Amino acid sequence: MGGFIPPFFIMNEKKYSEIFLTREHFDDLPDFSLPLAYSYRNYQFQDEENWFRIYKASDNYNKVYSTTFREYFGAEIKKLEQRQIYICNEEGLAVATATAWDDPNFLGESWGRVHWLAVHPDFQGRGLAKCLLSEVIKRLKECGHEKAYLRTYTMREKAIKLYLNFGFTPLVRSEEDEKIWRSLAKKLNHEKLATWRD
Repeated sequence: MGGFIPPFFIMNEKKYSEIFLTREHFDDLPDFSLPLAYSYRNYQFQDEENWFRIYKASDNYNKVYSTTFREYFGAEIKKLEQRQIYICNEEGLAVATATAWDDPNFLGESWGRVHWLAVHPDFQGRGLAKCLLSEVIKRLKECGHEKAYLRTYTMREKAIKLYLNFGFTPLVRSEEDEKIWRSLAKKLNHEKLATWRD
């Protein structure tokens, strides 16, 4: 799954665990239309600056640097043009982004990956995240993927609910994973996690 990524963040003396969710098929995909005046576009040359601006503003947990984009996506321009999506406002400003990436060796198989989804805080609360997630999954399907996974962290409770609403399910590979999801089930009170509650 690429280079080393710390399994948890420590912030305010709390431990935040890494979790994975998977979607084994692309049937029955939720579909959302963008609000008026917003539009999608693909990656364009020098969008690294837009990506960095969005993430620096929206992510309070990861430390995002100017070099982070290249570390995660490399310099594969053609691939980025096909797989990285931005939402722009009526002025053409990129305000949200996500990438329909690929992973040739997740769980020993080739998977699509919902990667680095973020909405700038000035534009949150307008339904852009669910529109963007819908578009990214469509793009994964267009790129030939039949299933997808994503990685997130336990403190991102709103994001976890969004992913569950889109048909993603917890990936449990250990007793520790099971313990984490049981704890989340109590916090989130989401119907998709009902079987995890004691």
